[in-house]
Amino acid sequence: MSDGNNFYGDSQRGSFDYSEAAINSTWRTTPNLNFAGQILSRNAGSGDNGSVKLDFLFADIKAVESDNSGLGFRIGRVRNAYGFYNDTRDVLFTRPTILMPQAVYFEGNGLRELLFASDGAQLYSYWDANENSTSFNLTIARNNSLSADTIKTLFGPSAAAVIHKGELRTPIFGQILHSRNGGDTKFALTILDAQVDLHSNLGTFAEFSLDASGYVLSAQKNLATWSFTTEYSLITINSHRSQGSRIQEIEAGYLQAQYRLRPSITLTGRYELSVLDRDRRNETDSHNLVVGARWTPTPNWIVDVNIYGLRGTNGIPAIDNEENMPLNERTEIFAIMLGYRF
Repeated sequence: MSDGNNFYGDSQRGSFDYSEAAINSTWRTTPNLNFAGQILSRNAGSGDNGSVKLDFLFADIKAVESDNSGLGFRIGRVRNAYGFYNDTRDVLFTRPTILMPQAVYFEGNGLRELLFASDGAQLYSYWDANENSTSFNLTIARNNSLSADTIKTLFGPSAAAVIHKGELRTPIFGQILHSRNGGDTKFALTILDAQVDLHSNLGTFAEFSLDASGYVLSAQKNLATWSFTTEYSLITINSHRSQGSRIQEIEAGYLQAQYRLRPSITLTGRYELSVLDRDRRNETDSHNLVVGARWTPTPNWIVDVNIYGLRGTNGIPAIDNEENMPLNERTEIFAIMLGYRF
């Protein structure tokens, strides 16, 4: 339920257009070879229609393994390491709230398809010593066609009507993560580089490309009953078309606190800030305040209740607001999600 703008369906009247169902499996054929995959049905307003898709499927080959370190490769459709939460964002139990932190993970912008997994090869390694652990992850992916739903979500229905082909070219994701004292302190640096090419038969829009590169800094402190998380991202977008080029810097970050009131109850508060163009900070900034409560009565069930207060339009799904233009500068969202795993 929302006011101001719609978020996943006609939420100003109350919407059930947000659901996820998945089946995943792993198969270890030898001590050094493992296969993993997942099919997913995701309904998220007008951006995802609930069709069944292959979410990830890869072969995991451990080339070297000792008591304290390992090196391996994954080949196929692999999950990308991006910040703390991206590679587990498909499971409600692993997300801090119902909606991912919008400022860093672009939840409402329809970028899940581009960020979550890539077709290609992934190198990973880890080193453990004295309650400390360091891991490295590098994904180099092949070119991949964009679905019609993704093009429509990213660029709007009018652009989708004239774009006959969209392609994500040579995406690269890299991350180094360090965990201290058994996980009570974590730090991570993520880098990304990718290009989106769009092709149309209409004049000046015939060729259009976006080069995106940047990084995410992540830090987390876990205490007995409290967890504090912060992430900061800076993404540079270089857009090219026949009229010329334009550079835009997207800066975003959030601060999050979680309090475990009881083993089965967790309270969460988060503040997010995003700026779509650092050269026009006051015109393109958005502020989000999130409070939530999570109840896990059993390991199989979870109930999340969240309230979101959004000031600005960054992250509001334009595709859900085609009849609600221009977007309202204020949006409040009340959301409840029930989850089950087996």
